[in-house]
Formats: sequence, C-alpha cells, structure tokens
Amino acid sequence: MENLDIRKLFGENVKYYRKKMGLSQEQLAEKLDVSPNHMSVIETGGKFVTYKLLEKMVCIFNVMPAALFYMPGTADSDDSLQNKINSIVKNELDSTFERISKKISKIE
Repeated sequence: MENLDIRKLFGENVKYYRKKMGLSQEQLAEKLDVSPNHMSVIETGGKFVTYKLLEKMVCIFNVMPAALFYMPGTADSDDSLQNKINSIVKNELDSTFERISKKISKIE
C-alpha cells in the first residue's frame, strides 16, 4: 500500500456510491448541504470531509463508514455483502424498537 492517497480513495468511493444511487454531484451536494464545487473537490481527492459530513454521507448511502475507505478489488469492498448485513441489522433494530414501544405503551 505504498503511496496510498486516502482522500483520493475516499473520493472515488463517494463517486461510486453517488452514481449507484443515480444522483448527480449537484443532487448529492444539495442533500449534504454543500456546494457542487465542494462536492467535486471531495470526489477528486482535493479535500477531505468533516466527521459531520461523513455521517451525512453514511446515512444517505446507507453504508457503514468503512465502505467509503475500501480499495477496489479487495474482498472487503463487496458492498452486496455489506448491504445484506446492514439489512439484517436494520431489521433487528426495527423489530426491537417495535417491541420496546409496545411495552412502553402498555405502561401508559
């Protein structure tokens, strides 16, 4: 991993997930509340994001933060597996929330 440019890798992954969602840079920039120019600079690796912007991206793309740092061609970059895991976790959290909500409503 000599000469790894984390900003460029991150930007390429952002671009990948943006395109996968069918969003233009302008549309993603609007969702993230940044300028289209700022979005372009991020995708080309010119700048890195704040943790707040990273949190927003993770929510919009519905991926784990690590997915934005995977190198193409590695086993860890298999987002279909990540999506399956994310789906299982989300379903479990949703059902747990529902069970807890029902118990709380019985108290009132």
